[in-house]
Amino acid sequence: MTFAKMARAPGIVAVFFSLLFVVFTTVFPYMATLNNPNENVRVYMTMAVVEQHTFRIDSILERHGYVNDMARAPDPKNPAESHLYSIKAPAVSYLAVPVYWLWTKVGPRVGYPVPTRFSPPEEKAAWFMASVVLFRLCVLQIPIFLFLVGYERFLRAVSSDVALRLITVAAVGVGTNFLAYTLMFVSHSFFGMAAFTSFAITTRERALVHDARRRRPWAAFFAGSFAGLATLAEYQAFPVSVVLSLYALIVFYRPTRLAAFALGGSICAAALMFYQWACYGNAFTPGHKMAENAQFAAWHQSGFFGLSAPSWDTFRQLSFSHAFGFFGMSPFMWLGLLAIPFGLVLGRGTRDERRRRRLASLFWILAMLALFVPISGAVNWRGGWTLGPRFFGAAPPFFGYGALVALEHLAQRRPWQRALARGVAGGLALAGVVQLGFVALVFNTYPESVTRPLPQVALPLARLGFVPHHAGELVGWRSPAFWYFVVACLAIAALLAALWPVSDRVGTYALRLGAMGAMFYMGLAPAFSAPEPDEGGDGAGDLRFFAAQWEPKGRDRIAQLRETAERHGPRGPCLWYQLADMERMVHWDAEAARDEKRANVPRSECP
Repeated sequence: MTFAKMARAPGIVAVFFSLLFVVFTTVFPYMATLNNPNENVRVYMTMAVVEQHTFRIDSILERHGYVNDMARAPDPKNPAESHLYSIKAPAVSYLAVPVYWLWTKVGPRVGYPVPTRFSPPEEKAAWFMASVVLFRLCVLQIPIFLFLVGYERFLRAVSSDVALRLITVAAVGVGTNFLAYTLMFVSHSFFGMAAFTSFAITTRERALVHDARRRRPWAAFFAGSFAGLATLAEYQAFPVSVVLSLYALIVFYRPTRLAAFALGGSICAAALMFYQWACYGNAFTPGHKMAENAQFAAWHQSGFFGLSAPSWDTFRQLSFSHAFGFFGMSPFMWLGLLAIPFGLVLGRGTRDERRRRRLASLFWILAMLALFVPISGAVNWRGGWTLGPRFFGAAPPFFGYGALVALEHLAQRRPWQRALARGVAGGLALAGVVQLGFVALVFNTYPESVTRPLPQVALPLARLGFVPHHAGELVGWRSPAFWYFVVACLAIAALLAALWPVSDRVGTYALRLGAMGAMFYMGLAPAFSAPEPDEGGDGAGDLRFFAAQWEPKGRDRIAQLRETAERHGPRGPCLWYQLADMERMVHWDAEAARDEKRANVPRSECP
């Protein structure tokens, strides 16, 4: 199928994306005491740019507190004096500048005055949280939702099967850690959006315009802009940007088109070089070796900025671990590997279509090797608190594309083959949605000692009402109920994609359901498996810690039941047993033993 023959999207696509819009824009996991320094330092940079017209975050640090992920560099005018900067690539911080500028004008009018270092702690905390929520929503959540809408339209050139397309979008958007890192002001999913958009523009232009002399300069410009934006967002994206540039070199090989591509990329390169020059005095030097944290600085002193020879063991763990591996937690992504035989070697269609598919497959696979291999040689390859392999945040849309290419090839001959392809893809996608999409809606980053996030932490917290901030709070709806509504939207969207009957007959649909059930079980079972001895702990201490630190406070079932038990006193002895049982679910054993004693009646007298 070609881009000129895209299938018209039925109403099911609109329903699917309406549900995903709720998922992507109305939940805000945030706990001030646990908030990720990867996010905080980017927020600090944006605040410094708007409030003080500088990249130095010293005064913002004084106002909002210490954060890791900073670089300390000498003042060029006074080498005896040093200043602190965000060590991260600056793209998302740049993009948040207009958002924050507007917030500094609007916030004071709606009860959020811009704090100073002398403001009350509550005022500072409220301002910071509101800023984080706005940055996430405007820079990541809405743009990446729109990217998924465009992703589905791009996939129409690969398959006219709406079921397979929506399964692929669900697997990529909410069946990997793509959602988790969209609900945080960081750049992992943003990098993926930028890199794949460059790839998609180049691929689409080659398919639409066969004569290279007629390929549009504006397409080359935007392909270059997004390739450059990937590196402006994440330093580790540079090898991926190089591969995308080589792909564009083949497609946009006419001088004017290459000049347009180079212009687009050079704008982002100049923005990055300016940041490095302004902060570190050298346009070609990132700040990692100047890390303020001594451990981080030591890591980046080894090898090439912390990168050395790739390790097979690291590659294996990042790829296949059931605690944090890319394929281990997102089983649908295994199907992307089928692009090697069915994208590079085999394939249907005209000779020109096969050539285009092979070239596109070759370069996205090379781009992923350029991502996976260097990270496998990083000293800090795990990256601390995480959900899935955060450094592989760009991988889901590429592997999703490869998976659909292969699935469409396998499904073309007979109806039962298409039903089987839909069932296999749907089951694996649903397994990823449960163990990563759902978990991300509870909280979007976990310590390394959590080896099975779904059963160890996410399910117990959700069952007891420890759920994050949500959009209902804007209109006074502080109950956890709205969060459960968002989870229902996630489930319905995923099931809609996996189950929607598109030209299925009874027999083929039964085959599809059977394959989906089997693949769902196979994909999800590892999430409930017992951790290996070398993987880490059982997460008990982390669950206890999360419940104690949880925000917003006081609306979980334990807090609500405690209030009820205190109100009833001796008149409700059985309430204390119920409370103790809930407390044991989050390993508050001492509290549970204390509250059981307050019942003053034997447990046998309680129903």
